[in-house]
Parts: sequence; C-alpha cells; structure tokens
Amino acid sequence: MKASFVSSSAMQATLRLTVSQAQSKLIEASTEATTGTYADIGVSLGSGAAKSVSLTSAISQAAAFQASNAVVSLRMDASQTALASMQDAGDSLVSNLTALQSSQDSTSVAVALQAATDTLSQLVSTSNTAVNGEFLFGGTNVDSQPLTDQSAAVSDTIVTALGDYATSLGKQVNELTGDEIGSFITDTVEPMFSESAWTDPTSGWSTASSTDMTSRISGSETVTSSTNANSEGMRYLALASVVVSALVGQDIGADAQSTVVSQAITYAAKGTSSLVTQQSQLGLSQERVEKANDALDAQSSLLQGSLSDLQGVDVYDASTLVNQLQSQLETAYTLVAKLQSLSLVNYL
Repeated sequence: MKASFVSSSAMQATLRLTVSQAQSKLIEASTEATTGTYADIGVSLGSGAAKSVSLTSAISQAAAFQASNAVVSLRMDASQTALASMQDAGDSLVSNLTALQSSQDSTSVAVALQAATDTLSQLVSTSNTAVNGEFLFGGTNVDSQPLTDQSAAVSDTIVTALGDYATSLGKQVNELTGDEIGSFITDTVEPMFSESAWTDPTSGWSTASSTDMTSRISGSETVTSSTNANSEGMRYLALASVVVSALVGQDIGADAQSTVVSQAITYAAKGTSSLVTQQSQLGLSQERVEKANDALDAQSSLLQGSLSDLQGVDVYDASTLVNQLQSQLETAYTLVAKLQSLSLVNYL
C-alpha cells in the first residue's frame, strides 16, 4: 500500500483558484441581476451579437431623431407665435386705416400714422427674434440678424420721387388726383419692396436667405422647418406701413389721400393673408413632425422589445446565482483561513 501526501500549500492554491473564479462569476451575475441583460454580450450571444449591435444602433438613431425633432418643434412653435404677432399688428393697421378712410380729420390721421409706425416696429423686432442663438426668420442664414429698418431712408426717397413725379405732370403735389397718386404708388413705391430691392446688399432691408431651412425628422422624411424675412407677407406689411408714413402726412388732396389709404389697406391685407399662408405651411410641417415622433416612439418600443428578448436574462435566476456564489465564497474564505492557521508547531 502506498501513502499519498497532500500539502496545505496545494490546498490553498486550489481554494485561491476557486475564490478567483467565484469572484469573476459573482461580478457577472451581479451585473445581470441589476441590468437584466447579459454581462458579456459577445460571449453570451456569439454570432447573435451583430444583431444586438444593429438593434442598439437603430434605437440610438431613433432617439437622436426625437431629440432633433424637439429642437425643430421649438423653432416652429416660436415662428408661429411671431407670425401671429405680425398678423395682429397688420390687422390693427387695417382697422385704423379703415377708420381714416371714413374720416380724414387730424385725429384719425395721427392715429393711422402711429399705427403704421407701431406695425413697422413690430415687424422688424419680431422678424429679428432668435431662439437657441439662431434667428427664426433668417432662412438658412441663421447667424445674422435678418432685418434692418430702412423706413426713414425709403420715406425720404418716396417724398423726393413724389415731387419729381408731380413736376413731370406739370403739377404741384397737392394737385395730384387719386388716379395719379395711385399710379405713382404702383409704379414707383411698390417696386422698392420687391424681393431684389428688399435684399439689396447696399440699401436693402434684409440679409436673410430666401431659402428656408429643411430638417430630417426620420430616416426617410424631411420637412421645411422655417420661413424667412424675405417673404411676401413681411414685404407687403412693410410696404403698407411706409406708404402711410411717407404719404399720409404730405400736403395732398382728399381724393389722393383716400387713394393712398386704400392702397395701404390693400397691401396690409395682402401682407396678413400671406402671413396666414406661412403659418399654414409651418402648421403642416408641425403635424408631420408629430406623426414622425409617434412613428419613432412605436419603432423604439418594438426595437427595445426585440433587444430585450435577445439580451435579456432571468433576473430571478441571476439573483439566485449571486446568493449561491456569495455562500461559496464565504465557505472558501473560511477554509483558506483555517488552512493558513495550520502549523506543525501546534503538534510538536
């Protein structure tokens, strides 16, 4: 019969290996019990890890679109508020001009002139609204303030041109008929507010781009997400205001003044109508963003479910394993401590 010897050193080495392995498994089990997913996706899923990566990427992309859409929605909401403010100013101007058409007394004239000034001020200040450091009505040129008030210079030009126009007809300004001053407004004043004149680099009102911003709101859809200060609505509203400011205060006959007021009402009405159109167009984009977000929510839920099915573990089983490993470690620590306390000295 042969005797076998087992050293305490060999037993300690075996126990240390057991402890090391149990600690590694405990970390993985604890992670899985906490997160509900595999601690090491690559090892657990093997070739299925590629599908996990694809699902995770798709979920991240959907979340990125939703975050971007929130910024787009904020910009469009602010634009809608600004356009509504301009529309209200235009409606107020039309109301005051209508009153002036009925009575051309000095009080009505003063009220109309103040309304024109207020409308223009509202137009310029609102057009220069910025959100998150970007100007709402700059088109694609979001870094530059869109409008500069050129009404003083334009009014001077109109007054000078009116004098020259009257002289060319062999008349004084106060002798011009309604038809004559109507022709002057249509042929001389209105072109001053064409898009080319409005955006003229030297004397124009606007530095905005006429190209609106577009935003991708999903993987396959883009929308127009802004409007710009070169729109017909803003130009006509400015035209109406300047026509009143420049001509109503001039020494012109009652018939001519009636024509001036009538033309200004027409321009202001065109302006507010165009602003409503801009609001409607933005409204359509807002609706599309809402529908895109609903689709992204549904897509994210579906992808999250698939990812959970692929990566998910039984949390109860993982927790049970954690308890087992903790018990195993405690036992191993106890044995190691007893082995380390063994000494021949105790038996000599």
